[in-house]
Amino acid sequence: MSACAPVQRSYRLPGPNRTTPGEGGFRVGDLIIPLPSIDPHVHCTRVYDIFADHPEWPALAVVNRGAVVGMIARPDLYATFAKPLLRDLYERRPISLLMDRLPLVVDADLSLDEVSQRIAHAKPEALVSGFIITERGEYRGIATALALMGRSVEQARAKNRELEEARRAAEAANSAKSSFLANMSHELRTPLNAVIGFAELIESEVFGPLGNERYAEYAADIRVSGHHLLDLINDLLDLSKAEANRLELSEGKIDVRSIVGSSVRIVAELAQRGGVTLRAEVPAPLPPLWGDERKLRQMVLNLVSNAVKFTPAGGGVTVSAALTEEGGLAVAVSDTGIGMSPDEQVRAMEPFSQIDNAMNRRQKGTGLGLPLTRRLVELHGGRLRMDSVPGCGTTITLYFPPERLESRVVSPAEA
Repeated sequence: MSACAPVQRSYRLPGPNRTTPGEGGFRVGDLIIPLPSIDPHVHCTRVYDIFADHPEWPALAVVNRGAVVGMIARPDLYATFAKPLLRDLYERRPISLLMDRLPLVVDADLSLDEVSQRIAHAKPEALVSGFIITERGEYRGIATALALMGRSVEQARAKNRELEEARRAAEAANSAKSSFLANMSHELRTPLNAVIGFAELIESEVFGPLGNERYAEYAADIRVSGHHLLDLINDLLDLSKAEANRLELSEGKIDVRSIVGSSVRIVAELAQRGGVTLRAEVPAPLPPLWGDERKLRQMVLNLVSNAVKFTPAGGGVTVSAALTEEGGLAVAVSDTGIGMSPDEQVRAMEPFSQIDNAMNRRQKGTGLGLPLTRRLVELHGGRLRMDSVPGCGTTITLYFPPERLESRVVSPAEA
C-alpha cells in the first residue's frame, strides 16, 4: 500500500461494541480500529505527518505484500523525533528502521482472556503500543490495551449478570422443590402411617389368628417396607430443607454419652444379625454439647447403621467421642468394613449415590445418609471428615467447634 493512502481516508475510533456476546463470548475482533496500513519503505517523516494529521490514531501496522512485518506506535516515533539528532538521522529513512519487528499479532477470533495472557507473558509493551488484529492471516486493524481492558470489564459484568440470573433461577427451583417435597411428604406420610399401623395389627393378630403363618410374614414385609419408605421421605425432606437453609435447629444441652449409647442399642440387633461386633467408647464425663438432640441422634444413627451394613461378618464397629486438642468435640464411627477409594468417597457424599460393589448391592439404602449427616453437622458449625482405605475400613468423624460445648456457650435462656 502506498504512503499516501492513509492521509486520504479519515477514520473515527469506534466505541465499544454493545451487542450481547454470543455463545463464544466476547472476541478480540470486537476491538478492531480499522486503520490503514503503511509500506515498510515509507519515510519516517511521512509517517510522522500521518500521525500529526490523525492524532487519534494510536499506531500503524507495517504491511509488505499482504503480510504484517511490523508496527510503529505513535509514542515511539514521537520520542525519536523529539531528539534533533535522531530526527535528522531518520526523517529520510524508511519506517522499517524504527518499527517494532515483533509486534503482538492476534487473530480476530481469539477471546479477550487469551489476548490478555499473551500480553502479560509475551508482549507487555503492547499495553502502551497496542497490538495488531488479523483475520485468516489478513490485516484487519489495530487495537489498544485500553479498549481490551474496557471490554474485559464489560465481559466480567455480563458474566456476573449471568451468574446472578442463574443463582436466582437455582434458588427459585430449590424453593419450589422444597415446597413440593414438603407437600408431598405430608400427603404420603398420612396414608403410609396407616399402612404401617394396619400391618402391625395384622402381624400381631390382634383380632384373631390369620389362619396361615405366611400372612404374618407378608404383614411383616409390609411393615418393614413401609418404615423404609417413611425413612426415605423424612430424609429427603430434611436434606431438601438443609440445602435450602430452611432446616431449623431446636437447640439445648445434649448428653453425648447418652446419645451414643442409645444409638448403639438401637443398631445392636442389626449388628448381631450380621455377625458384627458393635461397641461404644465414650469417656466419662464429657461436657454437654449445645445443639439439636434429635438431629445429633440422627447423625450418629446414620453413621453407625451404615458402618454395620457395610462391615462383613466377623468385623467390628466402634463409636467413640472425645475432646479435641482445640477444645471441641469429635464423635467418630470406625469400622473394619469394605472401605472406599478416594473416588468412591466423593460419590458417597453425593445424594442418592451408592458405591457399586457386591456388598452394597445386598444392602437397602437411599444414598441420603452421608450427605444429610454432613449438612446436619455443618448446621451446627462443624464438619464431617472421612478416612477410608479399600479393604481396611472407614472412619467418619463429626467435629463440633469449641463454642458448642456447654462450658463455652451461653444458652438463650441463660443469657
